[in-house]
Amino acid sequence: MISKKAKPFPFFGQGEAGYYEWFEMWIWFEKPVPPKERKPTLKGAPKLCVMDAQWPNASLLWASTGDQWIQQHLVEEYGTKKAKAVMRKVTEKQNRGEDLDDDELDDTIASGDEQEQFNAEIERWLLALHAKRPILFAARRQDGEAGGTKLGAWHKQSVAMFEERVLPALQVLAKGKPMKEDDHRRTAIRIAVDYVGAPTVSRAIRALGDGDDDDDDGD
Repeated sequence: MISKKAKPFPFFGQGEAGYYEWFEMWIWFEKPVPPKERKPTLKGAPKLCVMDAQWPNASLLWASTGDQWIQQHLVEEYGTKKAKAVMRKVTEKQNRGEDLDDDELDDTIASGDEQEQFNAEIERWLLALHAKRPILFAARRQDGEAGGTKLGAWHKQSVAMFEERVLPALQVLAKGKPMKEDDHRRTAIRIAVDYVGAPTVSRAIRALGDGDDDDDDGD
């Protein structure tokens, strides 16, 4: 795993994350990323982060698989040869519309170290990406259905960095033109504020995270 030494930017929700159906995370850059530079920004990213990568804002990357089959993707990308064969067999049966018994349903869940590999790969990529294009903060919510996240040292550092590193940018945003209700920046802000502790954040900053949450399937 990544060293516990001080990290250069906050990653809220860092740690040993579990995934049930969905995966998504938000990467907010310090400066807007021009359209022609967005594809190169994804070079070296974990495959599962780019399957449905979107840019809802010039400064915000929404990394996701775009579907509810994270377990299948984990096995396909990080599983053993045997695990891939088992997953393929069960998936083919599902695609034929056949019912699965309990044992087969268990086979649709990654049971090795796939999640650990994915989480470690995300962290390595973010650090390498930050060296090329500075990141304001990254945010990944906990998936309660998968048991949540065993939050790591980097996450704890992130909470401590919020006031100095993230809050000034949000204060500028709060004084500017109001965001639309469906602005995806709200989701990233809300995740960060929830981790930091809403009561410790001003009402104006909390208001930035309020809005339409219909697209947030990762909860």
